[in-house]
Amino acid sequence: MPKFTEQEKEQVRQSLLIKGRELFIQYGLAKTSIDDVILACGIGKGTFYKFFASKEELYFEILKNEEEVRETVLRELFRENLPPKELLASFFRTSFELVEKNPFLQRVFQNDEHERLVRKLPEQMRQFSQENTERGIRAVELLIERGALPKDDPQVIVGIMQAVMMMRLHKQDIGHEIFADVMDKIIEFVAEGLTREKQHAEK
Repeated sequence: MPKFTEQEKEQVRQSLLIKGRELFIQYGLAKTSIDDVILACGIGKGTFYKFFASKEELYFEILKNEEEVRETVLRELFRENLPPKELLASFFRTSFELVEKNPFLQRVFQNDEHERLVRKLPEQMRQFSQENTERGIRAVELLIERGALPKDDPQVIVGIMQAVMMMRLHKQDIGHEIFADVMDKIIEFVAEGLTREKQHAEK
């Protein structure tokens, strides 16, 4: 690997992340090779291995970046002064739309790429999953503090949220033409049910 300045290293790293993301979206993890990535970036294979040990590690780094962006958007949502039901529904809808509008995240969760990462990077994915759960619990605790949710077990509510998000895996079964309306109703019913449960608990 030629000697790079720190600035050049960062440029190569960003190129790998950008070009890798484009290729993974287009071809998927299994069909994208390291040769494809280095050709797109105009670097040698030795240079690639100075940054990532495998294409799975590159994919995982891109995934972490995407999740950080998603978390930032959701944090901003909590700054809005919305009534409990509207805040909860907005949280669900925003979470859902951030995945629906992100072709990379769609590939992660709608194909076998998540399972491949678990096989190839078991420890990193275990920690990643744990961190996601912890972020979800913190979000639920904030919603409880805001009065949007009952004082229930946060992990149970996170499980409900994850179940709602998993509905996108069944878009084809439900029907593309009605899927958006179905999801809107599910989110409305869940938000109504959780906020109603809170109201009953307070009586």
